[in-house]
Amino acid sequence: MASLSERVSYLQGLAEGLAVESESREGKLLTQLIAVLAEMATEVQKLQQAQQDLEEYVSALDESVSELEDDYWDSAEELDDAFATDDVDCDEETDYVEVECPKCSEKVFFEEDILEDEAVTEVTCPQCGEVVFATDEEEDEAETFLEGTED
Repeated sequence: MASLSERVSYLQGLAEGLAVESESREGKLLTQLIAVLAEMATEVQKLQQAQQDLEEYVSALDESVSELEDDYWDSAEELDDAFATDDVDCDEETDYVEVECPKCSEKVFFEEDILEDEAVTEVTCPQCGEVVFATDEEEDEAETFLEGTED
């Protein structure tokens, strides 16, 4: 908007060249209008500079966020690659058994394979530590429990 300032300067010069008298009513009006235009031109220049500074700031922020996103997604992909193994099939669904803790009524989930395991195993409640299932009982009781959980 340099042209706006130039045009206001031209009007100021024109008013001085025409010897507009500031004592007459019309002269006062014209000099005040030109003064207001000069102030407006200065404010517009300040606003333009502030706008340009903000655009540069937003652009710098955008670049920083973009770099952070790239770093985040690159590291997330590296973690996925690090934890991915060929012997684990992620598409395979695992059946879980839900048991309610007799002490705190918290729902405890564990894999159904534990019921079929012959080793002595105890499943405890993560909330209170109470044993909610143990395989050291007779095999008939485990089978009865298994039959009761199937839907």
